Amino acid sequence: MAEAIVSGVFERLTSFSLQVAEDGLSLRTPRKDKKEQAVKLWLDRLQNVAYDIEDLLDEWSTAVIRSKIEVSQSSFRSSSLQPFANSIPRLVRCRGVATKIKELSESLQVIAKEKDDFAFIVNLSRNDDIEPERPKTTCFVDASEIRGRDQDKNTIISMLLSENGQERGIPIISIVGMGGIGKTTLAQIVYNERDPFDEMRIAKAILEALTGIPSGLGELNTVLEKIHESIVGKKFLLVLDDVWTEDERKWQSLKCCLKSGASPGSKILVTTRKENVATVMGCTRLFHLGKLSEEECWSLFSQVAFSGWNHRARQILADIGKKIADKCNGLPLAAKTLGGLLRFKKSREQWQRILDSNMWELDEAETGLFSPLLLSYYDLPAPLRQCFSYCAIFPKGYKIEKDLLIKLWMAQGFLGDGNGMEIVGEEYFDNLAMRSFFQEFETDENDDGIIRCKMHDIVHDFAQLLRKRECYVVASNGIEEQRAEWYHESARHLRVILDNEQAVIPSLLYNAKKLRSLLVDSCPNSSTLNASLPRLFDQLTCLRMLDLSNNRFRRQTSITELPCQIGKLIHLRYLSLEGNKGLKQLPMTLWDLCNLQTLNIRLCSSIQSSVFIARGLINLRHLQNAETYGCRSMAFAPKRSTLLQTLEEFVVGGQLILNEPEVFRSNLGDLGNFAHLRGNLKIIGLGDVRRQSDAEEAGLWKKTGLRNLTLSFNYMYKRVGKRVLEGEYAHESSVLEALQPPPYLQSLNINRMNGPTAFPSWMVSLTMLKRVRLWACFKWRTLPPMWKLPVLEHLEIWEMKNVKEVGQEFMGAETEKGQNIIIIIIS
Repeated sequence: MAEAIVSGVFERLTSFSLQVAEDGLSLRTPRKDKKEQAVKLWLDRLQNVAYDIEDLLDEWSTAVIRSKIEVSQSSFRSSSLQPFANSIPRLVRCRGVATKIKELSESLQVIAKEKDDFAFIVNLSRNDDIEPERPKTTCFVDASEIRGRDQDKNTIISMLLSENGQERGIPIISIVGMGGIGKTTLAQIVYNERDPFDEMRIAKAILEALTGIPSGLGELNTVLEKIHESIVGKKFLLVLDDVWTEDERKWQSLKCCLKSGASPGSKILVTTRKENVATVMGCTRLFHLGKLSEEECWSLFSQVAFSGWNHRARQILADIGKKIADKCNGLPLAAKTLGGLLRFKKSREQWQRILDSNMWELDEAETGLFSPLLLSYYDLPAPLRQCFSYCAIFPKGYKIEKDLLIKLWMAQGFLGDGNGMEIVGEEYFDNLAMRSFFQEFETDENDDGIIRCKMHDIVHDFAQLLRKRECYVVASNGIEEQRAEWYHESARHLRVILDNEQAVIPSLLYNAKKLRSLLVDSCPNSSTLNASLPRLFDQLTCLRMLDLSNNRFRRQTSITELPCQIGKLIHLRYLSLEGNKGLKQLPMTLWDLCNLQTLNIRLCSSIQSSVFIARGLINLRHLQNAETYGCRSMAFAPKRSTLLQTLEEFVVGGQLILNEPEVFRSNLGDLGNFAHLRGNLKIIGLGDVRRQSDAEEAGLWKKTGLRNLTLSFNYMYKRVGKRVLEGEYAHESSVLEALQPPPYLQSLNINRMNGPTAFPSWMVSLTMLKRVRLWACFKWRTLPPMWKLPVLEHLEIWEMKNVKEVGQEFMGAETEKGQNIIIIIIS
């Protein structure tokens, strides 16, 4: 009964505020209200209440999950007393939740009243009806003011003038780039360039067809007929500037009309911020417009900033001006905006202030520089707005790992819930990338997928503007706390930089109890962080993401012990301890974090054993544990790991884990419980597997998401003093045969095999293999027929001591035509 009442209250309470948190808030207010401090404070309070309600919901659902786990694990309680015993903590929790509900309800009432006082129109629907005002484009442009686009102009003109008899229909050339990069300007100077088209006559004909129709003609078909009459038999250049719609139906009719009436040589030039638009419109040539060089950006900036100045005045401020121009990072709009801002500022102090300021802190930048980005931002679906603005948590110029970013979005609840969160995250990332919010992509050598990217400095500044009351960076050098003004009660995401071994956690951090993200960049061997963790975990109980990794240093770091207080972080979804080589064990309280989705312990090489998912980690999806060399044993609770997608290393058998029953020691067959594994998997200790049935139960061939597989036949049991008997390794061959990988595997590594000379029959059936590494398979005398692997690119053979001859059976009579293979053979 109590749970039903609480659930009903939650439903009514969150109908307004949670939608604000999920979709974002769109306010249509007079322009003067945007700068009003009262409005900003009202928005802050509304967002804070939305966060608080979300935390309360999460707290309640966590309590329910934990109760169910306790029930399933309580074997010692009497069945007759168990229902009554379980109801006691639930009732206590209900009373606590009721108090919080009352407080939040009162806060919402005050906020609702203030909304009426401000006369706001609050739009909580999806943003489909939001149509940002966009500037109108004409063909007029002063070419003398353009800098650094001569080569781009020549490239586009070459595309327009090229004749390609194989192209069907009207060739469509798209200029793609972020807001402010200069797409419209480039289209204008191309349009006005002298070329074989009588562009003015054609432009007038199209204009007359679009605007000179009698008022009685309102049907689309009639308008299209007029256009067709105007262009039939003529060559034309049609420029469609700043196209946004991805609805192919809105373009198809006009396209057919133009296609049927155009003469050979007609072209369409489109500018857009979204690659999807170019695809929908049937683009035949895509041109990504890049940023200006430093010299070109300085030329444009100085032209605007020093307009009307004498030579002496320019010389005085040129050194600061060049540094300010560098902040524009090649974006023409930024150079013109800052140049215009400084044009009437004559003192060095005024210019220095602009240089020292963050771009997003300048009011002029908010109204000028960021206006085009606001158009792109409001064109995003509401969930993507949250995903984009969250990127402010990364430093400027940071190489953002796509996989990490998706996990962080997931931890903040931006991707919804359910089994498909990672797929949704992939779609969101691709959407932002195609809209030019990301740049400088690094791709995977195997499948050309994006693995890293950067944000343009101005785009990053824009993200900081959107999160300026939530996202902060603070540095501590042990002497003073830099930028102590960072603290705000609305702070939700924080990066702390400890510059040296004497640096301490800023004292204000302990008061930031609403933090949802905390990243600590620490120096090695700093004892201060170790000492601070218990208090931090006591206070920052709203954390959903905690990053204590050490990516800057490759030696023992400051964290040698993770305190048991980690169990208080009940909202935690993401935890990274990567690179902390001094960390020897993980506290048992960690396994009670039932909401944890990602645990990263890569390169924690001193961890000796781990009881993964042995208790309450029922929502763990990603266990990143590569290169945990000291881990000699693992344990997985049965049937608790169905959501696991990432398991980088799996240790078979090994020594018994202290204080744990033998049933928790890992068995190769346990892998059969992980139906959703994907990416990389390394199985260690296969030498200890004696039964072929265990390998069959692992069901590797069913895990179609695996791409890279390592099978290591080393032994985890100590064999000191034992004499190896004849035939003792015979089982290895049958175990290897039973470990058949999935068909889409791209990389395979087999090592330390002592069994008889027999490569597995399934090896030549892996037609997607690109990389193969065979290492220390001591008794193999022949090698697999690698010539049967059609896409193999890289082959390594190490310490195959009994392979005396490599013949035609290995590479075949000849490799596939065009197949280039790098072969490394070291005996």
